[in-house]
Amino acid sequence: MNQEDKDRRAEVTSLPTGEERKHKEDWIGRQLRRVFDDALSEPLPDDIMSLLERIDEEPPENGGTGKGAS
Repeated sequence: MNQEDKDRRAEVTSLPTGEERKHKEDWIGRQLRRVFDDALSEPLPDDIMSLLERIDEEPPENGGTGKGAS
């Protein structure tokens, strides 16, 4: 058996079953929520808020439709 065959065989045997994959995806989702929930509840810094407000007030360029166009 050459190295390519060994690599291909390792890939096939290391694929998780549907249940294992779902369990792993659920775990990853919980970890991501744990990390990012705190960040989502933090207020935006004043300089970022003022930048977003300026962007909302600017007219769109080239006649496009943007968030500032009404």
